[in-house]
Amino acid sequence: MKTIEMKTVKLSDKELATLKSAIWGQLQNINRDIRIASEAGKDTSILLEIKRDLEQAFEALSFAN
Repeated sequence: MKTIEMKTVKLSDKELATLKSAIWGQLQNINRDIRIASEAGKDTSILLEIKRDLEQAFEALSFAN
């Protein structure tokens, strides 16, 4: 397993809002993809993993100041 070093970046309020908006949009897309794949009886495990990663990123940005 690869260790990831945490880094700190400074963002303007506009940049932060843009990132959160982009992640939120991707979450909506992945939720749609999960629904469609589920209805088709396909494996959604990778989509669920991507969703968890996006949710973690969105949550991390919620703590940004």
